[in-house]
Amino acid sequence: MAISLKEGTNLEGLRREIYQMLDIIRVYTKTPGRKPDLDDPIILKRGSTLEDAATEVHKDFAQNLKYARIWGSGKHDGVMAKRGHILQDGDVIELHL
Repeated sequence: MAISLKEGTNLEGLRREIYQMLDIIRVYTKTPGRKPDLDDPIILKRGSTLEDAATEVHKDFAQNLKYARIWGSGKHDGVMAKRGHILQDGDVIELHL
């Protein structure tokens, strides 16, 4: 892959390649009634579930999780998702305890 730091050419492509090679995804959190925090993603292994993400936020979140809403890989934005829902890179999750 050809890149140029001096010219800033293809840096986004390099980022995508790095994430693919590391086999990780970025998942963003959202507080109910607010916009998602797109500055501080949760980094997970590809194939991780909603429950895995809840555990990364706080270990009690996974235990007390009643439901979650998801934007991105769901059929519709803001759809309720189960603990076993497999997350995709760029998903936004809203956890409800």
